[in-house]
Amino acid sequence: MTHRINLPPTAGAITAAFAAGDLGAVDVAREILRRCEAGRPLNAVISQDGEWLLAAARAADERRDRGEPARLLEAVPVLVKDNIDTCDYPTSAGTPALARDVPRQDAGVVSRLREAGALIAGKANLYELALGGDGTNRHFGNVGNPWGEGLSPGGSSSGSAAAVAAGLVPAALGTDTNGSVRMPGSRCGIAGYRPSFQRYPGDGIIPPTVTRDSVGILATCIADLHLLDQALAGECYPLPVVALEGLRLSRPRGYLEEGLDAGTREVLDASIELLRAGGATVIDTELPGLEQLVVRAAWIISGYEVIRDLPGYLLRRGTTLGIEDIEAGIALPLAASRFRPRAADSAALVGMQRAYDEAMAVHRPRLQEMLAGHFRQHGVAALVYATTPVAARPAGADAGLTEATSRPASLAGTIIQNTLHQSVAGIPSLTVPAGLTAAGLPVGLGLDGPMGGDAQLLGIARAFELLRGPFPAAPGALSASRTAGSRGAGRG
Repeated sequence: MTHRINLPPTAGAITAAFAAGDLGAVDVAREILRRCEAGRPLNAVISQDGEWLLAAARAADERRDRGEPARLLEAVPVLVKDNIDTCDYPTSAGTPALARDVPRQDAGVVSRLREAGALIAGKANLYELALGGDGTNRHFGNVGNPWGEGLSPGGSSSGSAAAVAAGLVPAALGTDTNGSVRMPGSRCGIAGYRPSFQRYPGDGIIPPTVTRDSVGILATCIADLHLLDQALAGECYPLPVVALEGLRLSRPRGYLEEGLDAGTREVLDASIELLRAGGATVIDTELPGLEQLVVRAAWIISGYEVIRDLPGYLLRRGTTLGIEDIEAGIALPLAASRFRPRAADSAALVGMQRAYDEAMAVHRPRLQEMLAGHFRQHGVAALVYATTPVAARPAGADAGLTEATSRPASLAGTIIQNTLHQSVAGIPSLTVPAGLTAAGLPVGLGLDGPMGGDAQLLGIARAFELLRGPFPAAPGALSASRTAGSRGAGRG
């Protein structure tokens, strides 16, 4: 495919150019197909149908020709993680048994994308059954990281993050239970956002954990996170303009800074100083008991809900496959060891019920009150920290540190230590590129807001983004659209 256009680098710029009549949706679709073909060595996209994509693009052009107003995401190509149901593509969850199984209907978030005019660009590779924190997939092949050959992109939304970072698409959907949007976003040098509890529809996702999991967004800039958030939340609102002068932020010391490598700590420190220089007040604080509350609630909630809800998901999906078929076909032994729904029969569920009820009635509310009280007590708008303790490492180096279901007694030093409390409490959280280590690897700045404070959190992230300046594109990106000589808050 040789057709090539100068595609605007962001979702917002694409839809604006389309609405102005300066860009056709078919041209966008052809360019996305060309980029995805050129980016095949990255192995970020596992399912794509050019004819379907072009047909949707032609329909968008025809609507514009008839004088219909452009919708919020008109002509914007969005890649969808392959554990989110689509009625026109298989939803494999990265596992062999489901590789050709097409759900009978779209997940709610996909329906909202289509209603907003987005073009579904294909399905993204992922860690098998979304049960790990890197780009490993034995069936479809591992996902690369455009920041360096052999580096892990993080996971489990590995393909979504790598595709955006490489410039294959401007935006993608992922899912986030233990940091699976924000961690790969950080390691791929892009923005990733997980919203407040139940802000987006939660149906049509495998494996299901309604309390802890959420669809999230990956994009190169905060403005695009805001754009897609409006579509997925069904709520149009302006991105708040946040002044750093007078803004109070909390930097929790202790647990959230345990295990930081030297490069990550240096970028975090530089980012804090940058915020202070911009007028923000950043106070050092503590969150005593945070880790213990997370450990008491996280694993039992997600483990119980997957066992309880997976049969119903498969029934609504309309598949003839059962849990035993999925389990028998799992390609990766580590994923198989974490996938336990069939082994946990109804008797086991009864045995888990008490621990689950305690987690939901005691430990989760205590965590929610701890965090809400922290915002109130210190008068802060957001928490600020390093999204992950370490920057991208060679593929496989994190394999022992990403257990989604093994219930570790301590989280300190694991790559998910800073991305768990948000999903248990249900508060909004995001990562924004902060800077590069001396080795040239991206580090993400994590920001958490209070429950329901999504718009304000995005506004704070945008203020930091403007202060930081342009962030370099990955060396392996197809487009250097973000390169403007800046290394962010890291070393130059």
